[in-house]
Amino acid sequence: MTRLALALGLILLLAPAASLARDQAKVGQREASIFYYPWYGNPKWDGAYLHWDQNGHVPPSDLATSYYPARGAYSSRDPRVVEAQMREIAGAGVREVVSSWWGWGSSEDDLLPMIVRMAAKQGLQVAVQIEPYDDRTATSVAADLDHLKQLGITRAYVYHPFEIAEASWAAVLPFPGMQVLAQTANVSRAQAAHFAGVYTYDVVTFGPSALASLCARAHKAGLLCAPSVGPGYDALRATGDTQFRPRDAGGTYDAMWRAAIQAGADRITITSYNEWHEGTQIEPAMTPLPRRLTAASAPTSSPVREPYSSYEGAYGLRGKRASQAYLARTAYWTALYRAGVAATSSGYGSRKAAAQGRKQAFRPERGPMVALADPARSTPSRGAKSGVAAAFAASGTNLRLSALPSRLMRAVRVTGSDTVVRPLGRVAPRRALASRSWSCYRARRPHALLGMSVITRCASSSGDSRSICTRRTASGTVSYWGKARRSKGG
Repeated sequence: MTRLALALGLILLLAPAASLARDQAKVGQREASIFYYPWYGNPKWDGAYLHWDQNGHVPPSDLATSYYPARGAYSSRDPRVVEAQMREIAGAGVREVVSSWWGWGSSEDDLLPMIVRMAAKQGLQVAVQIEPYDDRTATSVAADLDHLKQLGITRAYVYHPFEIAEASWAAVLPFPGMQVLAQTANVSRAQAAHFAGVYTYDVVTFGPSALASLCARAHKAGLLCAPSVGPGYDALRATGDTQFRPRDAGGTYDAMWRAAIQAGADRITITSYNEWHEGTQIEPAMTPLPRRLTAASAPTSSPVREPYSSYEGAYGLRGKRASQAYLARTAYWTALYRAGVAATSSGYGSRKAAAQGRKQAFRPERGPMVALADPARSTPSRGAKSGVAAAFAASGTNLRLSALPSRLMRAVRVTGSDTVVRPLGRVAPRRALASRSWSCYRARRPHALLGMSVITRCASSSGDSRSICTRRTASGTVSYWGKARRSKGG
């Protein structure tokens, strides 16, 4: 009896320790990765502007982006720029940089060793997103993985994996010493192809309400779930893509993070650090915009007649502080996620939703389209692009869709260079008074890693659990929870 009692006592003492060890291991898995693009260039470093000038834009004032980078038209070859970018990413609490990679011999491949060195200085790991380069096969990707392992890379994300058959993937996966994830929500196909996990990348098609079911299916299949979160989507100025997911002064980003944490994500991927063409970036944007950039977005300057946006008003911040707002908010969410703290909506958010006549719970992104009021009579929401409808109406040929394809939208692309589309502008419904945001930051309060009490109020002042997509058409503006078709490119 004495031995039995001692044994039972020992088990009771060890059980909490074992549980704690499991919890600590789980906490160690709660990390964030961010998609990074090393494809930008300027005359000083590359002999010409690269990517900034796509679709007929004329740098350095007129860039192929709906936001103007705080660093200007920088080059991804500039080591000072890359070092500063890695420092910002590390400061935001992100532990892994996922660099876009277009195969051996590409400029992204050439720059990868420098990115690895700069990231290591900041304690960051580097992974790659293997893009759909020409003649990509499962066999070629296996050779890629061998090549990438020599740089110390141990994780790869495969974009559009099922342009290659599952059986071909299954012949090379799993790959020794490399964790490979598929960009898909089709868990059964990812499982059949022997991928280690899934991620979404697309923050238009896969909004907050899609993440819980994705992770549930992935975990049931024994796969890792790494859903993607992002602040919004705006590619009109760069690619002519008329889809638009508003940032809602940070509310969209908060809703995505909250949903990913509640979904039990094994890792959270961020779309993106600097995909400027699609407006998903959290890298600092120039805020406020100087007069010269306002003039650069005038009708005579750009083939896509759309003014620049800025981060003004994000989380109640203004000016230079607003330009860093999304990095600061990322630091808040990564700390919350790593600590295993449950993310919940505040009471104010519920009152805000009620004042707007909406339910607080997430709504499906694939619901029916709902026509809004006449754009000419609608009142733009706070932070919306004022005067856009008038600018479009006043122009005769304002949008040529001879652009490179968008990463997130193939369906609206028109290949004929003479095809002209005239959107009516981006106009949002009138907001109720309760939904208006205000600054909740004191002048002396640091914002690099915002305090919980301050953040809670700011999240409630602009955070809504829903993210609305709007699409301009020849007949009007519609708001919907619709599916966006995906493609790849500049």
